[in-house]
Amino acid sequence: MGYIGVMAIEAIIEEVLKLSAEERTELVARLLDSLDDKADPGHEAAWTEVIDRRMKDIAEERVKLVDASDAMAQARAVAAARR
Repeated sequence: MGYIGVMAIEAIIEEVLKLSAEERTELVARLLDSLDDKADPGHEAAWTEVIDRRMKDIAEERVKLVDASDAMAQARAVAAARR
């Protein structure tokens, strides 16, 4: 885990959680950006392909769009049924 131990990471997390939502969002974005150079070079192309395919499915009405609150309710119901 490098030179930062588990306890140090917990202390960092504790401090980060004191930040505002906007500050945490910025921190997450910067951390994710720092991982980009380690990402698989084909990763972005693969996601672009998925997005393009899904957008085409929507445009050609091959899929039915669901309101986000309805989708979350369905997901919660499935998760509750599995417990």
